Amino acid sequence: MRDQVCSHCGMPVMKRYLFVVGPPLDSGVVGQLIANRYWVVTPKLVLETHPEKPPHFPHTVPRWLKPYLKLTPYGPQIPKVYGYLPETNEERWLLEYDNFASNLQERFEQGQFLSKLEEVWESASAIRQLNWLLQISQLWQPLQVQGVVGTLINSELLRVNGPVLHLQELEIDQTPVTLKELGVLWSQWQDTVRLEIQSFYQQLCQELRHGELKSSEGLIEQLEQGLKQVVGSQQRHYEIATASDTGPNRSHNEDAYYQPNSSVKENSSEKALAIVCDGVGGHQGGEIASHLAIEQLLQYLKKVNEQSPQEIIAELEQAVSLANDVISEQNDSEHRYGQQRMGTTLVMALADEYKMYITHVGDSRIYWITNQGCYQLTLDDDLASRQTRLGHMLYREALQQPSAGALVQALGMSSSQLLHPTTQQLIIDEDSVFLLCSDGLSDNDLVELHWEAEILPILTEGKDVKMVAQRLISLANDLNGHDNVTVSLVKCSVSESGEDSLTATFEELTQASSNQKTISSQQTAPVTASAKKKKKQRLQWVILLIVLMMSGFSIAYWGFAEVRQSLQEWQDNLEMMKNRSE
Repeated sequence: MRDQVCSHCGMPVMKRYLFVVGPPLDSGVVGQLIANRYWVVTPKLVLETHPEKPPHFPHTVPRWLKPYLKLTPYGPQIPKVYGYLPETNEERWLLEYDNFASNLQERFEQGQFLSKLEEVWESASAIRQLNWLLQISQLWQPLQVQGVVGTLINSELLRVNGPVLHLQELEIDQTPVTLKELGVLWSQWQDTVRLEIQSFYQQLCQELRHGELKSSEGLIEQLEQGLKQVVGSQQRHYEIATASDTGPNRSHNEDAYYQPNSSVKENSSEKALAIVCDGVGGHQGGEIASHLAIEQLLQYLKKVNEQSPQEIIAELEQAVSLANDVISEQNDSEHRYGQQRMGTTLVMALADEYKMYITHVGDSRIYWITNQGCYQLTLDDDLASRQTRLGHMLYREALQQPSAGALVQALGMSSSQLLHPTTQQLIIDEDSVFLLCSDGLSDNDLVELHWEAEILPILTEGKDVKMVAQRLISLANDLNGHDNVTVSLVKCSVSESGEDSLTATFEELTQASSNQKTISSQQTAPVTASAKKKKKQRLQWVILLIVLMMSGFSIAYWGFAEVRQSLQEWQDNLEMMKNRSE
């Protein structure tokens, strides 16, 4: 069960651990194989021993399972229904998660699951804590629509893997759930929240409990403001490498890509941007469409300045719509109809400050690789995914249907009024790699099988991104080879600076000690919404300030005679005052 590669062919083995939803299995079957394929690790965790075979599917999808299907676009936080567990006397279902690193899989082998958020909360950085809270807030509205928002106030179901929040399973709401209850849960973590966001966090929890925050949108906005106050403690640097190849079985390359600069710093005028387009197979002019899309996107994105996250998302989607219309209008002017119309898929990653914005249309993909796992961030715009999003069938069952991979949308095929690009944002709080690729690489689970051996070493061993990009091209040609292949790797390196957050804290300390008033909201809102501090917190920073002052005095004392003389006079004055008081 521990083998990572096949002993016969030497290829990586897909290790898929599945969580049991429903009654726990009998403890007597732990360490045994059930249904001729599932190795029982614990009564709630099994290992799939035949990942190459489709699982068992239901005749009809139970109503209580449909929220899982309809929330599929909100992965990787939402687990996916893998199939049902046959040959048991009670109804049980299996949930699958994204691809976790080997060290985490070893935890699963020992019967442990993902860590609870509350277990690792205290050890997380302020940015990580706010990142988790933001993910919860972003899930609130979609889970509320599906009647499972109570999941977010059940601490047992809130699991984490590095920066990523995972819901262990979804819990059906029995009664209406409000943000007040979320405030009650979050208040339980107040004592272990990071010092630099403590005042902000206490104020936020109070507003939630008292019903002052009435919408998840308002909560998200508050958390965004909080993040802006602490991200200055980190700096980000981006490296980009892109490669493309026609492939062994194609005569020309319909893929296109954009890579501006191989190295971009966070605060530079140039933003880290990567784009991959795949001219739609089976349509004439795919090569023209893919290059035309990139040309139009670049013209528009040059005009995008510093904006709010919501405005950036709107601008990205507007850019996609304009590119779509240019291709569509050219199709119309050339009288291309039906299968004659040219089109292209699109995946795009844009870094802005501490966030990565990703946009996609079609079945090209973006993966996010961290030290803990590999996450598919995009959901293919094909028939299989649409059947799942509508709640009609499980995703792995939909994949078995004829024309499962047929695209339901691509750039240039129709008016932008009928186009629905998907854009999302992620907080980058640790080193990570984003992989953008056409389906020449992602087909046949190639990324899922090889990410840990081929891409993770960029983070763990400092492997060169250009070499890895070329290696992925070779891998795709050798193991797939049926299509053009394009890959773009965006490596984000995060370093700690600590200057901004420390400065903000000292500004607060100085202001509080000088006039004993609340800090101006213009200086520190919302992180320092109140100047009131616990005595213990204040004492810690006073001690730190004294230590720093003593260090500075020491240098000045021995370096400058004038300073020594002034200090001696100050000491004499203190002695005189002491004698008078006696």
